[in-house]
This record gives sequence, structure tokens and C-alpha cells, in this order.
Amino acid sequence: MFLCGSSFAGGDLACALTPTGIENINYVELKNGIYNDLYLTKSGDFELTGRFPDEWDFDTLLWAKFNGSTNAGNVDWNLDNTSHIILKSRTQGSFRWKTLAVKEVNQIHDFKINYPDYFTASGQAVEYAIVPLLNGLEGTYATTRAAAKFTEMFLIEGDVVWGTEITDGYCDTTRNVPSSTVELLNSRYPVFIRNTMANYDTGTCKGSFLPFANEDTCELAYGEEYDYLRIDYQRKFMDFISDGIPKILKLPDGRLWLVQIAPSPSDTAGQSYNDREISWSWTEVGSVDSEEDLYYLGFSEVDPEWWCE
Repeated sequence: MFLCGSSFAGGDLACALTPTGIENINYVELKNGIYNDLYLTKSGDFELTGRFPDEWDFDTLLWAKFNGSTNAGNVDWNLDNTSHIILKSRTQGSFRWKTLAVKEVNQIHDFKINYPDYFTASGQAVEYAIVPLLNGLEGTYATTRAAAKFTEMFLIEGDVVWGTEITDGYCDTTRNVPSSTVELLNSRYPVFIRNTMANYDTGTCKGSFLPFANEDTCELAYGEEYDYLRIDYQRKFMDFISDGIPKILKLPDGRLWLVQIAPSPSDTAGQSYNDREISWSWTEVGSVDSEEDLYYLGFSEVDPEWWCE
């Protein structure tokens, strides 16, 4: 008979008190019987008795109790040892984490977390971590990596996302470093003076924003027969960029800003009446890597007590 890779009849270790197999166990099958429990552990001092442990421990691999399901996970055990779940992110290679979301855990379904991360630049490799918390102490980090890549220009506010292909729009930027030069009476060269730490971008973006006339074929509402649909869509975009609320501006080349749209965006026609472009100016007002900026500008609901130091 073979059990767990060991032979109890004819093998060298058939009569050993602690028969040991060297092959990994990666498949378990139960059939033709009635079973109360299936319990697997990596503990080396597990005793073969008629009783199971009272609860999960850190050596438990799976424990199926067959109470109306074949679930063999430790969700119930985690529920007793978790008060909150924290979602964090950081640029791959960086040391400092940024808290994206915090969720209180009271029931099993609270372990489900779905969070759209709009703070990631195109092509940027990001590491995410799910962290359990109990009594203010963090548990083991469960991490994964992802890298988004896109070809559109996006403006984002809350869950509202507007975008256009970069071939239909562009952004020119200026780095603002306030300073002045003073010419002295007894010096040939002026003195450079900078009395502020201000260092931010401003820019002007332009793009064509057209709705789909047919979403199945991705046909854009460009012709005269779609005048009302197109004009209504562009008016909604003008309302969006004129509401006075800070936004995330993302470009496919990896640039990303937290911006405030300047007054008086314009809607101008190109070579034809239907060939319209909307342009607007903006000013950088914060850093996407700052939890404080994200919170006070309204991009994050994570309270200061959860910020990573």
C-alpha cells in the first residue's frame, strides 16, 4: 500500500516508525466514502489522533469541514483575527508605500475589495499589497505587481473618466520656478534670487471629444447627422472641466499631474464645422505620491491616521 509517497509493504522504510516521503504532495482526492474533515498541515510534529486542532494555525494548509460546501480556506479564521484590510501601493523599486483604501472587516464578504487605481502612470510598474490589521498591528503583506499601458489622454475626477486618443490631442507644459535677477551697481553680472520653494507645471491641452454613434463598430458620431449627439457630448465635457474641482491628468508617455483647470476653456472648429477641438489651460496643484495632497484635494478618502509614514 502506498500512502503519502511511502511504501508500507516491501520498501526499505516499511517498518520505520516515522515513514517519510520526499515527493511533494500537490494533489488530494477523496472518493467512495463519507468524510467529516480533510486537514493538511506542514507541521512536523502533527500527531495522528482522532481529534483535529481547535482552530487554524500558521502551519495549516487547508481544512475542509464539509459543512454544506467544499471550502477548505481560512476565511473564518481570518475574520477572527482581522479588524481592517488595507490596500497599499508603491512604485516598483521604491521603499515607501501609499495607502489607497481601508476597509473595516465585520463579515466574510468584507474581505472583497475592489478599488480603481487612477494614480498610476502609463508604463509605470506598480506593486500592490493587501494587509490585514488587528489591534493596530499589521499582518503579512500579500503583494502583486502590475503595469498599465494606454494610448489615450485622460482627465479624471472621482469615478468620472474622459479621454481621447493622443493623435487627436496634445499637451504643452511649462515648468514654473519663480525667480528674479537683480543688477548691482558694482558688479558686471546680475544676482539670481529665488525666495520660494515653488516648482510646478502649467500647461495647455487640446483634444477632440466625440461620442460613439455605434459602440459595436466603434463608429464615432462625426457626420452632420450626429450634430445634436456630438454637440451635447462636447457640452458635457465643457461642464466637466469647468466645475472647479481638481482632476487627474494622464498622458500615454507616462506623465501624470494633479491639476486645477484654469478658467475659460474654448471650443474651436478646424478645417470643417464638425472638426472641433476643445482646449483648456491647467495648473499643477499637488503630487500624486502625497497622501496628504490626495486627501485634501478630494482624491482620497483615507484619513490621516492611515497614512504611511
